[in-house]
Amino acid sequence: MRTSTEPVMALLRVKAPADTDPHVLEAALTRAICTDAERPVTAELEWVPAWRSPGSGAKRRFAFVAVLRGPEQVGADELAATVERAARRALKRMFGKATAAKARPAADPEVATFWCAFRGTPHKVIA
Repeated sequence: MRTSTEPVMALLRVKAPADTDPHVLEAALTRAICTDAERPVTAELEWVPAWRSPGSGAKRRFAFVAVLRGPEQVGADELAATVERAARRALKRMFGKATAAKARPAADPEVATFWCAFRGTPHKVIA
Protein backbone atom coordinates (compact mmCIF):
# COMPACT_ATOMS: atom_id res chain seq x y z
CA MET A 1 0.00 0.00 0.00
CA ARG A 2 1.29 3.44 -0.93
CA THR A 3 1.26 6.20 1.66
CA SER A 4 0.42 9.83 1.01
CA THR A 5 3.92 11.11 1.71
CA GLU A 6 4.66 9.94 -1.81
CA PRO A 7 2.40 11.20 -4.61
CA VAL A 8 -0.71 9.16 -5.34
CA MET A 9 -2.36 9.26 -8.74
CA ALA A 10 -6.15 9.11 -8.72
CA LEU A 11 -9.12 9.45 -11.03
CA LEU A 12 -11.80 11.98 -10.08
CA ARG A 13 -15.11 11.72 -11.95
CA VAL A 14 -17.55 14.61 -11.61
CA LYS A 15 -21.13 15.19 -12.74
CA ALA A 16 -21.91 18.89 -13.22
CA PRO A 17 -24.09 21.10 -15.43
CA ALA A 18 -23.38 20.58 -19.14
CA ASP A 19 -22.53 24.22 -19.83
CA THR A 20 -19.72 24.30 -17.25
CA ASP A 21 -16.27 25.13 -18.59
CA PRO A 22 -14.03 22.17 -17.64
CA HIS A 23 -11.02 24.41 -16.97
CA VAL A 24 -13.00 26.59 -14.57
CA LEU A 25 -14.30 23.44 -12.87
CA GLU A 26 -10.73 22.11 -12.65
CA ALA A 27 -9.54 25.31 -10.96
CA ALA A 28 -12.49 25.37 -8.54
CA LEU A 29 -11.98 21.73 -7.55
CA THR A 30 -8.24 22.22 -7.07
CA ARG A 31 -8.89 25.22 -4.83
CA ALA A 32 -11.55 23.34 -2.84
CA ILE A 33 -9.35 20.27 -2.32
CA CYS A 34 -6.23 22.21 -1.35
CA THR A 35 -8.03 24.57 1.06
CA ASP A 36 -10.33 22.05 2.76
CA ALA A 37 -10.46 22.98 6.45
CA GLU A 38 -10.85 19.41 7.76
CA ARG A 39 -8.04 17.73 5.84
CA PRO A 40 -6.06 19.80 3.32
CA VAL A 41 -4.44 17.85 0.52
CA THR A 42 -1.98 19.04 -2.08
CA ALA A 43 -3.58 18.33 -5.44
CA GLU A 44 -2.82 18.85 -9.10
CA LEU A 45 -5.76 18.18 -11.42
CA GLU A 46 -5.80 17.76 -15.17
CA TRP A 47 -8.99 17.51 -17.19
CA VAL A 48 -9.18 14.49 -19.48
CA PRO A 49 -11.23 15.42 -22.55
CA ALA A 50 -14.05 13.03 -23.40
CA TRP A 51 -13.86 11.09 -26.64
CA ARG A 52 -17.66 11.16 -26.94
CA SER A 53 -19.65 14.29 -27.65
CA PRO A 54 -21.64 15.56 -24.67
CA GLY A 55 -25.29 14.54 -24.63
CA SER A 56 -28.16 16.94 -24.77
CA GLY A 57 -28.97 16.49 -21.07
CA ALA A 58 -28.64 19.04 -18.32
CA LYS A 59 -25.70 17.22 -16.68
CA ARG A 60 -22.34 16.15 -18.08
CA ARG A 61 -19.62 13.88 -16.75
CA PHE A 62 -16.10 15.24 -16.46
CA ALA A 63 -12.99 13.19 -15.68
CA PHE A 64 -9.84 14.51 -14.04
CA VAL A 65 -6.50 12.87 -13.35
CA ALA A 66 -5.19 13.98 -9.97
CA VAL A 67 -1.80 13.77 -8.34
CA LEU A 68 -2.39 13.92 -4.59
CA ARG A 69 -0.22 14.25 -1.52
CA GLY A 70 -1.44 14.48 2.08
CA PRO A 71 0.17 16.08 5.13
CA GLU A 72 0.27 12.82 7.07
CA GLN A 73 0.77 9.14 6.34
CA VAL A 74 -2.51 7.70 5.12
CA GLY A 75 -3.34 5.11 2.51
CA ALA A 76 -4.22 5.91 -1.08
CA ASP A 77 -7.85 4.87 -0.53
CA GLU A 78 -8.28 7.24 2.41
CA LEU A 79 -6.64 10.05 0.45
CA ALA A 80 -9.06 9.46 -2.46
CA ALA A 81 -12.00 9.48 -0.03
CA THR A 82 -10.82 12.82 1.39
CA VAL A 83 -10.64 14.30 -2.11
CA GLU A 84 -14.08 12.91 -2.93
CA ARG A 85 -15.62 14.56 0.15
CA ALA A 86 -14.00 17.91 -0.60
CA ALA A 87 -15.10 17.76 -4.26
CA ARG A 88 -18.67 16.85 -3.32
CA ARG A 89 -18.87 19.77 -0.88
CA ALA A 90 -17.51 22.20 -3.46
CA LEU A 91 -19.85 20.98 -6.20
CA LYS A 92 -22.86 21.16 -3.90
CA ARG A 93 -21.91 24.73 -2.97
CA MET A 94 -21.44 25.74 -6.62
CA PHE A 95 -24.27 23.91 -8.40
CA GLY A 96 -26.69 22.52 -5.80
CA LYS A 97 -27.60 18.96 -4.88
CA ALA A 98 -27.87 17.51 -8.41
CA THR A 99 -24.10 16.97 -8.72
CA ALA A 100 -21.83 14.05 -7.90
CA ALA A 101 -18.14 13.24 -7.47
CA LYS A 102 -16.30 9.93 -7.19
CA ALA A 103 -12.58 9.43 -6.67
CA ARG A 104 -10.47 6.31 -6.68
CA PRO A 105 -6.73 5.62 -6.68
CA ALA A 106 -5.30 4.66 -10.04
CA ALA A 107 -4.55 0.97 -10.48
CA ASP A 108 -0.99 0.08 -11.50
CA PRO A 109 -1.77 -0.57 -15.20
CA GLU A 110 -3.54 2.80 -15.43
CA VAL A 111 -0.70 4.91 -14.07
CA ALA A 112 1.29 5.00 -17.32
CA THR A 113 -1.78 6.03 -19.33
CA PHE A 114 -2.82 8.64 -16.78
CA TRP A 115 0.71 10.01 -16.68
CA CYS A 116 0.61 10.58 -20.46
CA ALA A 117 -2.71 12.40 -20.07
CA PHE A 118 -1.29 14.43 -17.20
CA ARG A 119 2.19 15.34 -18.43
CA GLY A 120 2.04 14.55 -22.15
CA THR A 121 3.50 11.74 -24.16
CA PRO A 122 7.19 11.18 -23.46
CA HIS A 123 9.34 11.52 -26.54
CA LYS A 124 12.94 10.91 -27.43
CA VAL A 125 14.97 13.84 -28.69
CA ILE A 126 17.02 12.87 -31.71
CA ALA A 127 19.94 15.23 -32.33
